[in-house]
Parts: sequence; C-alpha cells; structure tokens
Amino acid sequence: MKIAVNARWLLPGKLEGTGVYTLKMLEQIIPSFPQHSFFLLLDRKIDTALFGLNFTNVQFIVISPMARHPLLWKVWNDISVPIAIRRIGAHLYWSPDGLPARSSVRQWITIHDLNFEHHPEWITPKAAKYYQKQVRKGAKIAERVFTVSDWSKNDLVSTYGVSKEKIVVTPNAPQRTFTAGESSFSSNYFCAVGALAPRKNLITLIKAFDQWCGLNPKENHTLKIAGIALFKGSDFKQELQGLNHSERIEWLGRLNENDLEKLYRGASAYCMPSAMEGFGIPLVEAMQCATPIIASKNSAITEVVGKSGVLLPTYDVDAWTEGLQKVVNEYEHWSDLALKRSKSFDWIKSAKLFINALKE
Repeated sequence: MKIAVNARWLLPGKLEGTGVYTLKMLEQIIPSFPQHSFFLLLDRKIDTALFGLNFTNVQFIVISPMARHPLLWKVWNDISVPIAIRRIGAHLYWSPDGLPARSSVRQWITIHDLNFEHHPEWITPKAAKYYQKQVRKGAKIAERVFTVSDWSKNDLVSTYGVSKEKIVVTPNAPQRTFTAGESSFSSNYFCAVGALAPRKNLITLIKAFDQWCGLNPKENHTLKIAGIALFKGSDFKQELQGLNHSERIEWLGRLNENDLEKLYRGASAYCMPSAMEGFGIPLVEAMQCATPIIASKNSAITEVVGKSGVLLPTYDVDAWTEGLQKVVNEYEHWSDLALKRSKSFDWIKSAKLFINALKE
C-alpha cells in the first residue's frame, strides 16, 4: 500500500507540537510496515537526514508553494497535495495537522484541538475562517479521526458531531526522554515555555510573579521564559511597564531540546497558564525532569497533569501568586508526584493505537 503523509510541519530546529507529533508517530509507524511505501510531503527543501527517518520504504517529496498563510494553505491542500497524491497513486492520505486534501482518496486526519472554534480572536481572522471550514470538513470526510486527549475527543463529538467510534486518542509525549539532573542555572527561578500569544496567557503568570516578588522581598527567584517574545499589543506593553519587578523576568528565546531540559531541571516549578491546550507537551517534559507543575485548570491540561500538579483558575492572579508560594513550600512533594506522573506518557504506546488501526 502507498501512504502519503502531510509532513510540512517537520521543520528542523523549529518543531512545534504538530511537528513533534508527526515525527514521533512516524518513527514508530514506518518501521512497523516495511511492506508499505510512505511518501512524506513537504512544502520546502530541508535536510531530511536530520529527522532520522532513513527507512528504505520512505520517500520525501517537496511540493510548492510554501504554505505560509491561508491563501497558500488553500493552494497547497486543494491543488498541490491532490496532484501529488495522484502521481504517487496513494491509497491513503494522513494529515497530522487537521487539514484535509481536496481528494477522493481515503483520508485519516489528526485534529489536536478546536481552539479556533472557541476563540477565533486568538489568531488572525483569515486563519480562523480557514481552519473553521477546513478542519470541520476534514472531520466529516475522514475515515479515521485521531486526536491527542480525551478532552479533545469529547470536544470533537460535541462541536462537530463526530462519532465517538470514529475517533482514536493517540496522546502526545515528550520529543525525547528528559531526565532529572544538572541545570544550566545556579539561581532560584520559575520557568515557562511559550510565545506571548493570547492563548498562552503568560500575562497572568507574569503579574502573579510580580505580586509574589512584592510579598517575598527576601526571595531571589527570577522568572525565565523560553520562547519568542511577541510584544505587539500596546496593552501588553503597558502592563509590562506597570510591573514593579520586571528586571527579574528573563526572556531566553527559542531553546533547543538540551537547553530546555536544563531549564526544566533547575526550576522551582514549570508554569503553564494557558487558556486552552489540546495536550501540552512541555508539561510532560518538565515532569520527566521531576519539576513541580503549576498550570491552569482547564481543557486537556487537567487530564495531563491529573492530581500531580497545582491546578489554578486560569486568569486569577491572586490564586497564581499563592500557587507559586505553595510549590516553593512543598517542592519535594510536587516534584515526586510530577516524576511519577510522567511515566504515563510514551510514544510507543500512542503510536501502537495508530498501528493497530492501520493493520485493520
């Protein structure tokens, strides 16, 4: 059988959640089916050797254009991918980013979450409109729908009316195994990972940290944030200027896996104040490093963390301030719980569910 895969999220050095999911699933799926041929469709030339998918039954195919905004997404999914599918003679097309191809071939779709349905204001209007139309279409036409949490599964059922029997939950896991050990930093700090986007809600954490610093003048903690600092909103700039301890917030930029691991290891807590997550891979990465978790009590975050972290109301700055102090006071307790919880997530177990479906 010939299987075409939307692999355009495989970007060296820039793997986000969808890219990590695509790569780690393929690492397990491809060698399980040496009798099948896999055609990984890219939208740009990359050094494919970096991903280690050097199996004899794999072929990378670059098709234009680079899908960088909604208009080009449409061209890529509606024209370029269908042409490639026909040329390959593919029997099945799997799209791990929720977007279907305009093709009559059998399709499997992975839909990570529906944040664009519930909060379209979090992304550009054109992107929200495109996702709302195309992901709904993908959920309808797909023979199988995969997602990464029970929360997302239930959301697909209630929002799109997808049959439960059609959905397979393949949970995320870390991009690689992280371990407890030495950190790059010797000082005390809390950490977070994410861009300054509305969904990540970092402003709540920042305000809570600023308030915590004021209540604990003898503490020397800093707040280290890994990710791209996007200060586009004037309101956000004003809020940052209004902080009393802004000098104790450090923006580290994008970090590679090794540097992320060292960041998690030394933190008093990993903080995820997101307003919505289909899963939240950094949660598990931090837990593998035995780092206590403080996170928002919403969406799939509660499912991933369970009772092994401090879960707080999403936008309650006072509650987050108290949460920071709680973890400082009870570090060993929450560290032990986090490490135990991390063992629940594994790519081999997740991919096995996909592999079983393909065997059927």
